[in-house]
Amino acid sequence: TGRGAREVVRAFAVMRDGFDMQELYEGIDALDNRIDGQLQLDLHGEISRLIYSSCDWDLKNGNDATSIGAQIAALRAARKEIRTRVEELVPAPMQAKINTRRETLVAAGVPQVLAQRMALLELAGMVPDIALIAERAKAEIGDAAKAYFAITDAFRLGRTEEAARNLSTTDYYDGLALSRSLDTIAAARRSIAVAALLKHGKTADPVAAWLEAGGERIARLRERLQALTESADITVSRLSVAAGLLGDLG
Repeated sequence: TGRGAREVVRAFAVMRDGFDMQELYEGIDALDNRIDGQLQLDLHGEISRLIYSSCDWDLKNGNDATSIGAQIAALRAARKEIRTRVEELVPAPMQAKINTRRETLVAAGVPQVLAQRMALLELAGMVPDIALIAERAKAEIGDAAKAYFAITDAFRLGRTEEAARNLSTTDYYDGLALSRSLDTIAAARRSIAVAALLKHGKTADPVAAWLEAGGERIARLRERLQALTESADITVSRLSVAAGLLGDLG
């Protein structure tokens, strides 16, 4: 990221406490000799990946001017709002994925509450982006979440991002291109969500209104993105082109 040690420590503190990660670690450690050892390691790995990705996000998008305490409180508040309204805000496929993951963990001996929190980790990683959209659009967290997921669905970004995360790169520059493409996609989604909420926030579906206002141009771009990302396996070059197209909208 090119940031100094002080910024890295700040980002870690915000994400560690904002996500209440210590509670997760303690809950997993309490399962010694109660669940499969490999599962314990896997659960620790999932938390570590969230720490890494969320700290990376914060270093790129966080607000250094706000106190650490205020940032932690804001993240916790956003998490609570989304967590208590999951069934209302989260698309059905993701909700089904969350339920399946929770049930699998419970069947493996993980307590219900901890299993639910672990099942929500993927969603938790989206919270900082959603909170930033809400802040920039001066919107409610729930409205920002709906816009976030509507844009993800409209441009098939979920499949694109999942495929990109599974890409294996051995070349340094391919890795850099992959990382920048994902950053471009994330930034474009935020920008589109903010624009939709600011321009069409009083409508029943701000994103649908934004897409309709874009007319044929948006329709053609969605078709090109679909052709790029769904007709064949994702590659770094395809992802770079897709990110560039989406970035033009953001």
